[in-house]
This record gives sequence, C-alpha cells and structure tokens, in this order.
Amino acid sequence: MMAMHRLRMLAATLLLSTLAGCMSLDQVPRAERDPIYGLGQSAARLIAEQPWTPPLEQQVLLLAPPEVDATLQANPGALNEALTRALLALKNGPQVLNWSTDRPAVDSRQWRLETTLEASGAALTLSDRTLQPYQLQLTLVRSASAERNETRTFTLSGAFDQAALESLARNHPAP
Repeated sequence: MMAMHRLRMLAATLLLSTLAGCMSLDQVPRAERDPIYGLGQSAARLIAEQPWTPPLEQQVLLLAPPEVDATLQANPGALNEALTRALLALKNGPQVLNWSTDRPAVDSRQWRLETTLEASGAALTLSDRTLQPYQLQLTLVRSASAERNETRTFTLSGAFDQAALESLARNHPAP
C-alpha cells in the first residue's frame, strides 16, 4: 500500500514537472522578441568573428553613444544596452565600457566603437506587416600610433517589423 502511494506521488510529480516545462516553452523572454535586442546580438557576433591580435578577450571596446535615425522609433539607449549586453555575453569577449565620442582611445588595445543605425529606404508594406529596412554601421577606431588611427568598419543590413518597433517605443519610451 505504501509503495503504491509513493508510486502515485512520483507519477504526479513527474506529470507536474513535465507540464511546467511545457508551459515555459511558450514564454519567450521579451528581450528575444525585441528587434533591438536581436540587432545587438548580430552586431556582437559580427565583431567576434573578426580577426583580433591580441585576442578579443584582451581588447577593450569603448562604446560611444549610438546615433539612431528618428524614423526608426528606436531608443539609442536601448541599442547601447543591447549591444553592451551582447558583447559582454560573448565567450572570451572584450571588456566593454561606455564612452563619449569626444574622448579618444588611449591604448592600442582600446577601440572606440561608434554605432550608427539608419533607415535604409522606404517602408515595405506586405499583406500582413510593414517592414522598415535598416543599416547598422559599426566603426571601430583605435590609436595605432601618436600620429595614426586604425579604423575598421562593418555593416549589417536588414528590416525591422514596424509593429515590433512601435510596440517597443510604446512600452519603453525614450527618456
């Protein structure tokens, strides 16, 4: 009788654990549906894929405040946060600091990261949504010597779902 009771308790526990696991599959964190979050992830991967000497984990990225085209309805602070979090989440990633555009990097392993997000054309209206094309330009600048800067420029292009951008702007307005 006691064995039967334990077996029922075990079965109930397994059933509840399975149901709880299945229920959590539908609950995608807001950040993963956030188009700016995804852009930050893509930008960090692009930076990580570049050849680095010394390795990326020995580099310091000084993030200047991003410039964002107002027609995209994206908060520059949100883009900065998404990019910062994505860079910090990289395995063997760089050190990341917020920086201002008027202060240069002072060490050969410090790169100032300037970010520009622009609408790259007119919105595309589909039957079920509107897409806003964008272009993200990442410019890394460092002092290679007292008289010379080294610059690396990367570009990402894509399109945001306009409804997702509008929802993000409503739920997280610019300060």
